This record gives sequence, structure tokens and C-alpha cells, in this order.
Amino acid sequence: MRKETQDLRTNARIFQLSKCTACTFTLDLPAVHFMCMHSFHQRCLGDNEKECPECAPDYRAVAEMKKNLEQNSKSQDYFYQKVRNSKDGFSVIAEYFGKGIISKTSKKSDEAVSLADDYSNGNF
Repeated sequence: MRKETQDLRTNARIFQLSKCTACTFTLDLPAVHFMCMHSFHQRCLGDNEKECPECAPDYRAVAEMKKNLEQNSKSQDYFYQKVRNSKDGFSVIAEYFGKGIISKTSKKSDEAVSLADDYSNGNF
């Protein structure tokens, strides 16, 4: 993902779609190309489209899930309860790290690592 981000920052992206994603007619100018590789006639987008209408619902759903997880992660009691009630508490901790809810440098990260140590040492 870091390599892809670096490529987006430093390399040109070639857009080769010949049809509008919305109406499927041949693209003509003015056209709008999104980094997700969808392309649209400007008239098919509307006035204020700054996001790809094809990808935006998925992005919003993921953003909403992350927001909910972040809210839940702020509650230490919820986090500890989830670990304690899980058959595999370490997978809960890994899930939080994997989704970026607990960063490697945060205080919560230190608490999660401590919790993982407790779990692996049989302190639950």
C-alpha cells in the first residue's frame, strides 16, 4: 500500500477508458477521471461530484465501520470485555491493530500490547 501511495505521488496515471461509467456512451470532453480508474462525462456527474459515484458508497461504508470501531475502541471496558469474552482474545487485539484502530505509537497501543502479554501469560 505504501508503494502504491508513493507511485500515486510520483508517477503519472494513464486513463484509457473510452466509455463513461454512468451512461456507457463514448467519452468526450469534458470528462472527469478518478484515481479509482472510473471515468465520466462531466454532465453525467452533476455539479459537486468530488468522489467517484461508483466507489463512494463502498468508501462511506468502510469509513462508517472504522468510525464505529474507533468509538468502541475508546471504551477500554468494551475492549477488555471483548477480549475476555472471545475464545481467542489475541485475535481481537490483532483485529484492532489490523484495522488501524490502535496505532503502534499510541498509549492505547501500549495497553493492547500489555493486554496481549497478559493473555499469552494466562492472566485471563
